[in-house]
Amino acid sequence: MLLAGLSQPGAAQLALPDFGQANRRNPPPEVTRLGSIEVAPVRSPITGEDLFVVASPTITDRNLERADLTAAVEERAAEVSARLRRAVLDRLTPPMNPETLAVDVGVLNGVTVITAKDDHYTQPLILVSVTRVDSNYHGLPIAQLAGQWRGILTTEIRTGLKELSSEVVLQDLVSVGRILLLLVALTVGLSVAKHLLGRRQQRLRRLRDELQAAAESAGPQAALDPQEGREALERDERRAQQREALIQGLDQVASLDRRLSVLSFLQWLLFWSLVLVWYFGLYQLSKQFPVLEKYSEEVLAIPIRLLLIWFFTGFAIRLCRRLIDRFTNVQDGGSLVGVLAAGDAKRLQLRASTIAGAAKGFATILLIGFGLLLALGVLGLPTGSVLAIGGIFGLALSFGSQSLVKDLVNGVLILAEDQYAIGDVVDTGAAAGLVENLNLRVTQLRSVDGELITIPNSTITQIKNLTRSWSRVAFSISVAYETDPDKALRVLNDVARQLYEDPNWHDKIVSEPTVLGIDSVTSTGIAITTWIQTEPAQQWAVGREFRLRVRRAFSEHRIDIGTPRQTYRLEPPLPELPDSEPAHGLKV
Repeated sequence: MLLAGLSQPGAAQLALPDFGQANRRNPPPEVTRLGSIEVAPVRSPITGEDLFVVASPTITDRNLERADLTAAVEERAAEVSARLRRAVLDRLTPPMNPETLAVDVGVLNGVTVITAKDDHYTQPLILVSVTRVDSNYHGLPIAQLAGQWRGILTTEIRTGLKELSSEVVLQDLVSVGRILLLLVALTVGLSVAKHLLGRRQQRLRRLRDELQAAAESAGPQAALDPQEGREALERDERRAQQREALIQGLDQVASLDRRLSVLSFLQWLLFWSLVLVWYFGLYQLSKQFPVLEKYSEEVLAIPIRLLLIWFFTGFAIRLCRRLIDRFTNVQDGGSLVGVLAAGDAKRLQLRASTIAGAAKGFATILLIGFGLLLALGVLGLPTGSVLAIGGIFGLALSFGSQSLVKDLVNGVLILAEDQYAIGDVVDTGAAAGLVENLNLRVTQLRSVDGELITIPNSTITQIKNLTRSWSRVAFSISVAYETDPDKALRVLNDVARQLYEDPNWHDKIVSEPTVLGIDSVTSTGIAITTWIQTEPAQQWAVGREFRLRVRRAFSEHRIDIGTPRQTYRLEPPLPELPDSEPAHGLKV
């Protein structure tokens, strides 16, 4: 019954754990403890494969000084591998003869052993002993188990000697040379293709930078006013010109970005093709030599899994970026166009580019984090523990970086509510200018003086968007009090209608201007207000043109501008009373 229990590893594994004795559970990783016995595999010194399993009595604590580690199962398995190595690899002058090799089973001092010898090495080399513990573990008689091990060892030694023969080594060297030549040829071809793509990419980047620089300088170049002869624009006008230049350059820059992304993806594929070529090339080289063959499986174990995680993470990032570009591409009618529900095409384009940038950054961080978790799992670190540690670290970081969390939350709200986007002209109260960059953490504005202002999103509590969907010119003018109000209203209506019907200005005005009428009558004059609804960022140019035309029309119709009026009344002084006569109403 005892032998039957020892011969069944599954039953032995049902032994109760030894609680409170953690220091006794210290076998090496390759050792499996099964109650009163421990087992370990004997590995081939040539290929690294497991040949068979040996067993020895359990050593409960390997840290004790009295523990006999020479009887440990791992030492026994290592000794068998070392003797196999001596038979195959160390005896080279001359090597053992496979033709006269004899692997026999014998008995030495009452212990069954397996030995190896040939016509040159006549002294038998003891390879392994077959003990009763081995027999109990495998559930076979010692003689039968020794016969199985003898066949395994015979095949291993003959195969090793054959692989190390001069003929086979010469063939392996020829194969190695062919593999190296192929690797060099493929490396040169892929490197040349990658270099050509890199040069093309550099040219496109220079062209894109030139377009961006031209868009940024378009505002200052258009600063001259041909009608009024001024050499500098008003601050609001310069903001509008900056925005218009940015919008006009978006199409060309976006087209170049798409071409650059395609070239970048091709370069990335070439890089991974090069990695793949050398990886499998090294694998084939390791398979050519028996000494290195045992490392070939290690090459295909953890490294290939890590490389696959790296590859698919990078591929997923590029795929997500491409899908985001496709969904947010206004010209191609992306799927996100209807969801954004913007007021006009330009607004839609600005918002799509803003959301695309934020979405790409978020997707990249998410996929990189997921890839790191997979890599840690491959390396043997528990994913649950990593997540728990990451959660604690994130909680501590959130307490120490509350402003950063506020920035991210407010950035999400800005994008979700479409408060503003890249290319808008905004006023935060503390700063105003063209939105050049917007992400989940900060907003960057370009002022009319060329200053780049960076504002954390958490500090933005109130925003004025001067270019959202449409804009308005609110023009108010005071005419002299003596002016006929009907005449003044008629002249303003004529000027507004002519401006609206002018082909040069009609596309910049959304609807027909409205002269609201008289807003107030004061000492300054009669105040009349006119509203003109314009395209986004066109209110400054339209307003300047309308003011110019009003000035000319008033001069032509002799309508005076209201001026402050004050009335002075002169009255004679009161007569002086005699000194002896009291003043009226006074009693002395």
